[in-house]
Amino acid sequence: MKAWIGVLLLVILVAGAMAYVALDMARAPEATAARVAEFAPGLKRAPGTFQERSINVGAALETLGEPDVTIDIIAVRPAFLPNEIRVKQGQVVRLRLNGRDNGLADMPGVDEAVGLNEFSGHGFQLLGPYDVWVTGIRKGVTREVTFKATEVGEFAFECVVFCHPNHYMMQGKLIVEKP
Repeated sequence: MKAWIGVLLLVILVAGAMAYVALDMARAPEATAARVAEFAPGLKRAPGTFQERSINVGAALETLGEPDVTIDIIAVRPAFLPNEIRVKQGQVVRLRLNGRDNGLADMPGVDEAVGLNEFSGHGFQLLGPYDVWVTGIRKGVTREVTFKATEVGEFAFECVVFCHPNHYMMQGKLIVEKP
């Protein structure tokens, strides 16, 4: 009899936990939608996939017009070259992010890791009001980001994919000056 009570209590406990999780999951889409809606205006994010060779990120060119300035940035561990970019307020800026290596996947002893290619290379995040975030910048891959430099100031950018033991050094700044 005691064994049945233990089993019954276990079944009730598991059923209660499952009901709690199910109710929590049922509420999640609304909460997620609300959070995304808060940040959706002007959001320019593209994670990219391993198969892509190029990608365009940002507002439609019809909206922004042709770029006033195009800047080529080389992503090679552990640096962005150049690591300082200067543009004028109001300019439409195109950044071409060119990968020169595959991050950790190129390092000795790492290439045999299962599935590493899917997560290799570099990323690029421009902080501040521009909210640019791109990954999948690998050897032979170019990502293009187009945005309008609306705010004057200095804005940090950094690699967002762990690519090297000195990954933290892969950073720079965008300086937007008054016209």
